Order: sequence, then C-alpha cells, then structure tokens
Amino acid sequence: MIPPRPYEIVLLDVGGTLVRPSVSFGAVYAEAVAALGLDLDPARAERSIREVSREMDMAIPSGANRYAHFAGGEEEYWLRFARESLERASTTPLPPGFAVRALERIREAFLDPAAWTVFPDVRPAIARMREDGARLAVVSNWDSRLPQVLERLDLASCFEDIGVSCFEGVEKPDPRIFARVLERLGSAPSKALHVGDVPDLDLAGARAAGVTGLLVDRREPPDRDSAALPDLGPLPGIARGEIGWPASA
Repeated sequence: MIPPRPYEIVLLDVGGTLVRPSVSFGAVYAEAVAALGLDLDPARAERSIREVSREMDMAIPSGANRYAHFAGGEEEYWLRFARESLERASTTPLPPGFAVRALERIREAFLDPAAWTVFPDVRPAIARMREDGARLAVVSNWDSRLPQVLERLDLASCFEDIGVSCFEGVEKPDPRIFARVLERLGSAPSKALHVGDVPDLDLAGARAAGVTGLLVDRREPPDRDSAALPDLGPLPGIARGEIGWPASA
C-alpha cells in the first residue's frame, strides 16, 4: 500500500497515460504513403511496425537515448525504422529514395493533433490537481516533437516542465531523466509521484530515482490482479494525500 500523503510534484508519462493513437500506427503509415503511390494493408503495416519496434528496442541498450544511437541522430533512427517497416509491409520492392519521401509524410502525420486522442479522464484530473496546488511535469520517452504534439493538443501549458528523453539524453528506466526534471523544479524525489503505463520503464525508473511510482492500466478488460489505476480519476485524491493505493508489483 502506498501510504496516504500529499505529493508536491506529479510526473506523468504521455503515451498510454495521457494520450493514445486515434488509429493504428499501421493505418497512419498506409494513409501517409498512399499519395506516393504505395498501397499498404494497414493491418500488415501494423504488424511490421511492431516487429521493427521490438527489434530496435532489443538492439539499443535499455535507458540509452535511441535518438542518438545512430550517427545521423533522430533523423537516421526514424529513417531506418520507416524503411524497414515499409519494406516488410509492402508486397513490392520500394523505389529508390522512397523511404525518405515517405518519412516526411509520416512524421507530419504524427504531428497532426487528429492523430492522437486525449483520454477523457486526463483533462479533469489535471485541472483538479492544479487547483489543489500540485505541480505537474512530463517524463516521457519520445522524440523532439513531443512539445509540439502537447502544444497542439492544448496540454503543454498544464506542465511546469516537459522532460523528453530525446533532449535529456537518457530514457526511462534510467533514473537520471527523473532526476533532471526534479532538479529543474527544485524538488526532492521523496516529494514526487510518477504515473505511467509500462512497468519496466515507468515503475522501475521511478523507483530507481527514489520517486513513488504508480501504474495506469487502460486495457479492456483490465488485469484483475493488477494494482494499477484504471484511469487517472483517482489520481487527484492520491496526490492530495486523501487516499492510498496498493503498490504495483
């Protein structure tokens, strides 16, 4: 049980915690390249994207900044990702230089606020915590465009600090990404609560940084054995110190 006590700082993950894709990544890829003459099956593209994501996760050390892993930085990371995903999803060979043209359209698509859906419980929870005097910040593994995404979703102004792995040079579960955000806020780890949706990243990283960690599990149906929050509805009460919550394993 996480004992009831007030938290000065509430740190929030983004993907899976505050927002979700409005449609599958495969559907975004398929629509983005259709204008370039490539017909992709969205389901096949989704499978390819997931495969490539898992393989790149395995190739890059845990906690390392993936957007600095290759010599060409973030651009090279996404070009490799897009090229491999498209090649696997396509039933015909890609024309020379196609991945470069496709990547520009894909990245623009993910900057469109319509590509993301803010979970309905997020804005009320954020508003209540701010009314209660909690200071909010983001700690997220994301590329350099996250501040733009949050701005276009009208969320950026809710946070005193936006800690993005691309800029911090480390990713969760490395505790340094938490420490750097807290240092900028002038707060100690013991006064902070972090909420995210991936145990190996959010919970493990928060604990390594000395921060209380909670998970949110938005899956349907939820894991009945999980101690995770079903959504952010209970979070203001937890942050105020009115209620405790079972500690996630």
